[in-house]
Amino acid sequence: MFKLNPEAKVGMFVLLGVIILVYMSLRVGGMQFGRGEGYDVSVKMPSAAGLDNDASVRIAGVEVGRVKDIVLEDNKAKVILRLYPGVKIGTDFVAVLKTKGLLGERFLELIPGSPNAPLVEHGGEITRVTTYTDMDRLINQLSEIATDIKSVSTSVSGVLGGSEGEAVLRRIVTNVEELTTNLNAVVASNDQKFTRMLTNFEDFSKLLKDRSPEIADGMKSISDNLNQVIAENRSNLKDGIGNLKAASVKLEETMETMNKLAKNVEPKIDDTVTSIGNVAKKIDKGEGTLGKLINDPSTHDNINDAKSYLSLRIQPKADKYYLIEVVDDPQGRRKTKTTETTTGGTTTIKKEIETEDSIKFSAQIAKRFHDVTVRGGLIESTGGFGADYHLLNDKLKFTFEAFDFDKKRNPRLKAAATYSIGKYFFVTGGYDDFISRVGNESLFIGAGFHFEDEDIKYLLTSAPIPTK
Repeated sequence: MFKLNPEAKVGMFVLLGVIILVYMSLRVGGMQFGRGEGYDVSVKMPSAAGLDNDASVRIAGVEVGRVKDIVLEDNKAKVILRLYPGVKIGTDFVAVLKTKGLLGERFLELIPGSPNAPLVEHGGEITRVTTYTDMDRLINQLSEIATDIKSVSTSVSGVLGGSEGEAVLRRIVTNVEELTTNLNAVVASNDQKFTRMLTNFEDFSKLLKDRSPEIADGMKSISDNLNQVIAENRSNLKDGIGNLKAASVKLEETMETMNKLAKNVEPKIDDTVTSIGNVAKKIDKGEGTLGKLINDPSTHDNINDAKSYLSLRIQPKADKYYLIEVVDDPQGRRKTKTTETTTGGTTTIKKEIETEDSIKFSAQIAKRFHDVTVRGGLIESTGGFGADYHLLNDKLKFTFEAFDFDKKRNPRLKAAATYSIGKYFFVTGGYDDFISRVGNESLFIGAGFHFEDEDIKYLLTSAPIPTK
């Protein structure tokens, strides 16, 4: 029987290992003998720097081929790819030159497009290419940035360097330290005040929370009572509106009749004018009741006692708004001035009512609950609150206000009713200061107009712009 000596066995084992090593090297390196399997496609790139023959071609990170050759064509790098059998790419695929890691080898990535795009056949070309910034350009940009940073640091060093710069920095640090010390002192000195404020807020919020059911029940009771009153008097309100319409018709008829009468009495106008002149002379001399009434200074003061309001209503929500008003009150805010005069051992005390601050301001916040609106804040330069009840789709409004809480003459209470005529005009009337101790109670009546933001916007855009 044929036997191998130990030397032959070792030689055969080494030869088999060399064959396996060569085979694995060829497989790993992708080297092939003869024409490899697959098909060729090409792609033109502005630059193929760093891309070598036999580089990997990948789709979604999976190798699908190798770079077969790289040639120069029309001042561009034409890269010929050998793709494996069964790999299908469309004409809308995008070729991208990438790098494995920061300093790794370059490879070509194919980014898929639409799945319904036509396929690239053997010898075809991929026309879509995306290029990224190469490392050389990136290094140049980083170098330029480093140069700019160095110039900035040099400038800062020139400003803050030396004895003057150190002195400036030292003053800045000292100022910051003094500011911090002052802030600490302010906080420490007012710590008890802040604590008391927080305690008061906490007590107030707790009181509101505890009394909120009672407040809600009270508001509901007021709303129910107002609804009942309005329901009982709804027919009267309708009759009143009907009477107003009828009165306007009769007024128009009366004006027509007066015009006709004026035409008939035209010949007597001269005599009437003469009579009026005589009456005017007597009135001017103060004769008769009318003359005394007109020449009485108190009558003049009462006629000029007109009160004007300019209001701005800011409404961020349907049930909430802010009200800001400027009030021109001829009576102003009254105060009592006491003077003492001593004559011959007798002291006389004299009290006079003075008027000041004819211009007043109001700033209120309001919240609406169904048909009732509750307001509070600054009313005519004093603290107060109010409530409005809305009827007839908000055309009619009943108002109650309480403000100027002065113990000497009672709080100022005001009740009024406002009716809107159309979109822009309204009339109002009511009773003001009706529990006054100093005789300031009075009936009032007035009228006004209001605009919304859309109306103001229209007026502003419609106004003519002056041109040269």
